[in-house]
Amino acid sequence: MIRLFRHRYVVVVMLCLFVAGCASMQRKFARKKQKEEKMMPIVTTYEYPVEERVDELYKKRFLFWKSWQGELINRMEGTYKKREECYNESMQNLMEMQKYLNDEKCKELEGFVAEIKLLDSDVKKIDLTKSEQYRITRILEKTRRLEEIDSVY
Repeated sequence: MIRLFRHRYVVVVMLCLFVAGCASMQRKFARKKQKEEKMMPIVTTYEYPVEERVDELYKKRFLFWKSWQGELINRMEGTYKKREECYNESMQNLMEMQKYLNDEKCKELEGFVAEIKLLDSDVKKIDLTKSEQYRITRILEKTRRLEEIDSVY
């Protein structure tokens, strides 16, 4: 009798394991998600006159330059990496501004860029003394005040 009870017990356990452990059986009775059709976005492009685009791009780069120049002035006493990032972004925006100017105005901007490029090695030094920070800050503030660049275009 005990053998028969054990035998039935083993059969019931095996049957439970077979039904519960069968992954294909669970997948067979699981509900499938319905796919929703997504609408495609509508993109409308406008053609602007070239002069307006150049003017807007120049103004955008000018604002970026002014912002990064101000950030550089504020970060002169800060970390080396942030100072270098601010300087590089400022120079990149100045170079981009040159692309949108005519030849005469571009030459005026080149003198301005050359003045700031003189600070390249000083700004990228890891340890700056207080006197170097002060000197660089004064030069940057002087160039920042020259807002004639805005009217260069």
